[in-house]
Amino acid sequence: MAPRTLEELKRRLQTLNSPNSDLKLGKRAMMALTQMMDKPDEVAVASISTLAENAGVNASTLSRLVRKLGFESFAEFQLIFRNHLARTSRTSFYSDLAGQLLEEGDAEETPASLALMTQVAEEETSNIAQMLKGLDLHALEKTVSLLISAPRVRVYGLRQAYTMANLFAYALGLLRPDVSLLGNPHHGVAHGLTELSEKDVLVVIGAAPYTRGTVAAARIAANHGMQVVAITDSHGSPLATEASLTFVAPTSGTWYSNSMAAFLVFIEGLMAMVAGRLGRKGLSSLRRHELLIDEVNHEL
Repeated sequence: MAPRTLEELKRRLQTLNSPNSDLKLGKRAMMALTQMMDKPDEVAVASISTLAENAGVNASTLSRLVRKLGFESFAEFQLIFRNHLARTSRTSFYSDLAGQLLEEGDAEETPASLALMTQVAEEETSNIAQMLKGLDLHALEKTVSLLISAPRVRVYGLRQAYTMANLFAYALGLLRPDVSLLGNPHHGVAHGLTELSEKDVLVVIGAAPYTRGTVAAARIAANHGMQVVAITDSHGSPLATEASLTFVAPTSGTWYSNSMAAFLVFIEGLMAMVAGRLGRKGLSSLRRHELLIDEVNHEL
């Protein structure tokens, strides 16, 4: 039987190291397993190919390894690490990042404000560059087409990602009708999902530590045949697992939370592409919004 928790997997590893173990692993497979156990957060979000490369083995080696341990697939094996990350990060994710920030500074001297600001800016610039480098142009064009043609578009993100989701919904709503955040606060997410059909699009946004609600919404939408577009921090993200189209925006940096500049730039760029594709139709929608804003301001 496969281990169900990271703790059980650790005990299995201890058993494997015993001379009396019934299960024998090759030296390279054992080293790969040990390395993954030492970096559970990385295993939770990275792809099998990335983990294999880091361990110096082939992806097929990891696939055989997890089957020997009793798992049906690598995804099932990885779920243990994702569940562990969800539990442990719930209370320590932000404070851990803040602690790293304090450790990097001199214990007796506060870092110069400009130097720290420059460091954050350089890290965000690097995240944006990595996002651009990893873009799948075919997926990007397909997403633009979906955002234009779908009868309804709903956007969902929680915690820090809520800000990005709100921006996405607002910006796209300026260009076309029937765009909103998923779920009326009074009716709930389930009610919002029942309003959608297979022709509609759900955009989910999130980064580690992932919220169960966002992952669940993506899974339900995908199971009901909707197109799910994920904007997340890794191809190993549970949101990417449920999505038909995934875009990765790195979030690493000095700041004590996820660095979201790459998310912001991606959303702005995507909206610019949608506006360009819509042409005069998009321009007419923008002008209509401007007229309504002027009318409201006049009334107030």
